[in-house]
Amino acid sequence: MSVLFDRLTTTLERSLDFRLERGNVISANLANVDTPDYTPLDLQFDEELARQLSGEQPADIAKTHGGHLSVVPEPDEALARTEFDTYALPNLDGNSVDLDHEMAKMSENQIQYRASTVFYNKRMALMKYAITEGSGG
Repeated sequence: MSVLFDRLTTTLERSLDFRLERGNVISANLANVDTPDYTPLDLQFDEELARQLSGEQPADIAKTHGGHLSVVPEPDEALARTEFDTYALPNLDGNSVDLDHEMAKMSENQIQYRASTVFYNKRMALMKYAITEGSGG
């Protein structure tokens, strides 16, 4: 992580990555609505978000000096935990995808993605304003 970018910016970036990945998982669930014995999946991000916001370091890495920068996770590090979504009971062919539930999750995810995008864009605009000392260019 660059010194320019703080924990909030990194958290917003990771949130956008998570929302994109969750949208892909929900889309896969919707695509398999008629697949026999399919159990839908979902991503859980709460633990990672709490860890990121608290500034907690990974368990195997510790700061040895107060002036050291915090550790930044690798871009390909897992952002979330994949779980089976057991919202609905399986129907006669063993498929437990509930179309209404999946569409609701998709809508919620899209709203949160848009909100994260707005926050991120505002953050970058504020940084641009600070870099140009308010001159606008």
